[in-house]
Amino acid sequence: MGKPVKTNLKTQDDKISLGIDLGTANLLVYLEKKGIVFNEPSVIAFDRESGKTVAAGRDAHRMLGKVHSKISVIKPLRNGVISDMRAAKALLSYVLNRVENMTEKQLHKTTTVLCCPSEVTKIERDVMIDLARNMGIQDVFIEEEIKSGALGAGVDIFKSRGVMIVDVGGGTTDIGILSYGDIVLSRTIRMAGTFMDDQIAKYIKKSRSVEIGELTAERCKIELADIHEVIKSNSAMYAGRDIVKGIPQWITVTTEEIREVLIPTFEEIVKLVSAVLKDTPPELSADIYQNGILLTGGGALVHGIDEFIESRINVPVTIVSNPLTCVAEGTKYLLKNRGDYLVNPLQL
Repeated sequence: MGKPVKTNLKTQDDKISLGIDLGTANLLVYLEKKGIVFNEPSVIAFDRESGKTVAAGRDAHRMLGKVHSKISVIKPLRNGVISDMRAAKALLSYVLNRVENMTEKQLHKTTTVLCCPSEVTKIERDVMIDLARNMGIQDVFIEEEIKSGALGAGVDIFKSRGVMIVDVGGGTTDIGILSYGDIVLSRTIRMAGTFMDDQIAKYIKKSRSVEIGELTAERCKIELADIHEVIKSNSAMYAGRDIVKGIPQWITVTTEEIREVLIPTFEEIVKLVSAVLKDTPPELSADIYQNGILLTGGGALVHGIDEFIESRINVPVTIVSNPLTCVAEGTKYLLKNRGDYLVNPLQL
């Protein structure tokens, strides 16, 4: 997990503002006056016997599929929501204590915003609030990722102008229309980065009779994913286990194959974008047609995604300059605003 620089906050009596983007794939932590202090995978590893944390973040991510029976490696979130409360609390506590030396007493004085997909249920929101309270954080509120992502990308959502955000994250793809500082309508689909990794692994198992791990599937997506109409042919070799012979085997995978695997997922995302646009009020539709659609999240880094959506929707599509960090960076403005839609935090 690298060597983070520790900062002693124990002498500070003022309230600390903390923004947390607790994503399925990555955990990002924003600290007031310091910016993003943590940006690593949302993974934690425990010793099964003692229950102690062995590793977190990037170090724990490298352990996926490689540990013995005495170590448990867990992803606390699934499809954008907390699936393991104990692991989520341990991950956040470990990160805040190791990176910023934050004690439970300091967390008690913290104002914290937690970001979530726009269509999570009230029960799922309550679970996120319970997570913060269990860590000792009393002043906590929940905000949608698409709102924070727009603010973090420098978009003024407080104007009388419709803005459309498509956030292709790790567990969910979140699509929303924002105007006058809040979400007018939104839709969420649980097809995003992790789902793409699973599809790649299934395809290789079916076509090659070779089983690959989730780390290899993710690397395959990062290195070969390209959904342009015309792509430059490329290939790479990956190792897996032959499911017939049970021995290790190298396979060659091409960009054309990965494109065919990923296209159905992006077609579903386009259908969801179309559905949102269909329900959008006419005045806001005119704004979106004029100003275009903004892409955020790790999925925005897939080559050709902007052209793919634009060619099917006939609306300009732009990838923001900071797709991976904009949600965490946007918490800075959410902490200033606290739901006061008469105040534009971008001007504070």
